[in-house]
Amino acid sequence: MGSIRRVSIYICGILLAIWTLLPIYYFLDLSFMFEAEISSVPFHYIPEEITWSNYAVILGYQVETIYGTVGPSGYAPAIIRGLVNSIIVSLPATVLALLISIPVGYAFARYVFPRKNTLLMILLFSRALPPISIVIPYFIFFKTIGLLGSTYGLSLIYLTITVPLSVWILTGFFSTLPIEIEKAARVDGCGRMRALLRVTIPMASSGIAAVGILIFLLCWNEFLFAYILTNGTPAQTLPPVLPGMLTTYHVYNNELAAAAVLSIIPPILIGALFGRYIIRLKIVDPLTIGG
Repeated sequence: MGSIRRVSIYICGILLAIWTLLPIYYFLDLSFMFEAEISSVPFHYIPEEITWSNYAVILGYQVETIYGTVGPSGYAPAIIRGLVNSIIVSLPATVLALLISIPVGYAFARYVFPRKNTLLMILLFSRALPPISIVIPYFIFFKTIGLLGSTYGLSLIYLTITVPLSVWILTGFFSTLPIEIEKAARVDGCGRMRALLRVTIPMASSGIAAVGILIFLLCWNEFLFAYILTNGTPAQTLPPVLPGMLTTYHVYNNELAAAAVLSIIPPILIGALFGRYIIRLKIVDPLTIGG
């Protein structure tokens, strides 16, 4: 019975991996093909002539190919600008979210105060709200105060997505850390804030790093707010640029695939470099810590 269950788990895992990786492989395959090969019958699952020209032209370079000279893509400026804006928006949003979430999560984990669980539930409920229900009010508000179409305005908006989740995770993580070490630091003369900075945060570094990675990925992949609040402006990030390629320009399938692959490279690199922190992260339900 145990062997059957183990085999079933392996089969389900393999099927899930295929389901997840097949679209990525398809776009990766297209991104290394010439346009003429894409339309060939039968379809080539491995390119006959591997080329990097698609990546070069979407980044604004002119290249020589077997079909002649290929100039920079017409949507290269939008892709480059979107890539830069995604970095400009995601990094500050991640830092701000951590600066807010660390002390708030620590307070929820270590202090006992009235209605603590109620406030935690409100935080969780705010994360459960569908973004489409609040994007129009934010659009009107940002238009009124002049933040519409700005990267720093988009970074602030992303706090509504990331802070509730990161506070929830960090609250549970801080609650798993031994409080005795903090008490020893307090006995040695550390104040509450100094103990947090010098003792607790170093102990929680792996959890904070994991939450930071999750926040960055949420900001990098976010589409709806970026589309509504920056569409058609110089502040547009990369996710809205890709579907815009289908309607704004004459798009080649291989160049579109190269742009899609380019958009997932940063998350893959971050996941590969820092994924061990996410594996180590022990998530605890904050509602079980009392208060």
